[in-house]
Amino acid sequence: MRPGRCGFAFCCLVLMGGIAAAQPPEPILLPRTRPSLAATESTITAEAPSDPLTDLMKRVTNLEAELRKAKSAEVAKKPTINWMMQIQTDFITNSQDEANRESVGAIPEGAVFRRARVGLFGDYGPWEYRIAMDFALSGRPSFLDVYLGWNDIPGLGRLRVGHFFEPLGFEQVSQNRFLTFLERSLPADPIAPGRSLGVMANNTYATERGTWAVGVFWPGSDVYGDTTSTNFQFAGTGRVTGLAWYDEETQGRDLLHLGLAYSARAPKNEEIQFRFRPEIRLGAATPNIPDFADTGVISASFYQLVATELFLVRGPLSVQSEYILIPVSTNDAGAAYFRSWYVMGSVFLTGENRTYRRSTGTLDRIIPRRDFVKQDVNGLAWGPGAWELALRLSHLDLNSGGITGGRLTDVTVGLNWYLNPYLRVTANYIQAYQSPASGLKGRANFYGLRIGYDF
Repeated sequence: MRPGRCGFAFCCLVLMGGIAAAQPPEPILLPRTRPSLAATESTITAEAPSDPLTDLMKRVTNLEAELRKAKSAEVAKKPTINWMMQIQTDFITNSQDEANRESVGAIPEGAVFRRARVGLFGDYGPWEYRIAMDFALSGRPSFLDVYLGWNDIPGLGRLRVGHFFEPLGFEQVSQNRFLTFLERSLPADPIAPGRSLGVMANNTYATERGTWAVGVFWPGSDVYGDTTSTNFQFAGTGRVTGLAWYDEETQGRDLLHLGLAYSARAPKNEEIQFRFRPEIRLGAATPNIPDFADTGVISASFYQLVATELFLVRGPLSVQSEYILIPVSTNDAGAAYFRSWYVMGSVFLTGENRTYRRSTGTLDRIIPRRDFVKQDVNGLAWGPGAWELALRLSHLDLNSGGITGGRLTDVTVGLNWYLNPYLRVTANYIQAYQSPASGLKGRANFYGLRIGYDF
């Protein structure tokens, strides 16, 4: 090649290289190929857990937790609703001596519904409510507990507004389905105030070693919870209880409860009357068991109630007692002092014990060790249930300060058969001794049988 042509060719090559350097390089396109099966298997194997079943269980557990959380959040937005129900059917008969018949007349007998109750209760956060009606009482239905409450109040405890029991008396504030006998004792009913419209604060103290309650009430409410008067008055009532000892290991098979209560009361229209029948009744039927002691209407601007309580449990044995004093400031007869008391004992023949609710300082439900009939995995299981034998002596004195309301003494023998925690048969024999204002002493015998169910 000639020298001139070689130089020309060299210059062309240099020029072409510069142009190529100035332009961006073309992308290199590789042919699309499917990854090999080996490569795919290698990738999956690297990400898979060593135990697929464990991973699945974790996923299920996490899903259940999320569902529970969502459900709890949804439920928390709505008030809870719970049902309660109680049925008590009584069969009552009696016998009288001649003096008692002359004093109170012939006493009726019968078969009645003592209680037939339906109610709703629940809460919404710290707020609670309860509304319960009884179709066996005179209102058919009558108002029972109808209230709203606020719980967990810092520095206070609980606040309740509505219609409920005033805090006075161990038997009175305990629920009737947990009581030993057919009826409450003479000091409890009707001396101790029943349900009234009012406002009450209550709480426990010393890690539920005691309770306190205090409230302001408008007494004398009718069967619908209402109370009206041209001379409207009120009552202040309080109660404090304490456990002198309590066996934590046996959960209350060994305990001593003490209580004290007080009420200052201004009656409506400055009138008050104390009248009592023996510890038995024919529901709300008419005619009913007549009154054996009666003060008549007393003109009084003020009266008081002072009550003491004792409840002792030693395994299957228990002793219970209350005393109540009623100082009355009459308008025309000076001061009068009425009084009433009872003492009772109980023994469980099958080894159970009477139970105690520490949050309220009241009685609680009896739980048989072995239900009479119970369904289990093997079919029907049989047991004795719980058998309880009890004895009570009650006394009432309405003679004081020129007022002669008479005296009444009751002796009650009771037998309870708890077929299960919610079904119970109760038999009572009551011998009532009457000393009326007329001076004629009489005696009546009552025989009662009850079949009761509640939840």
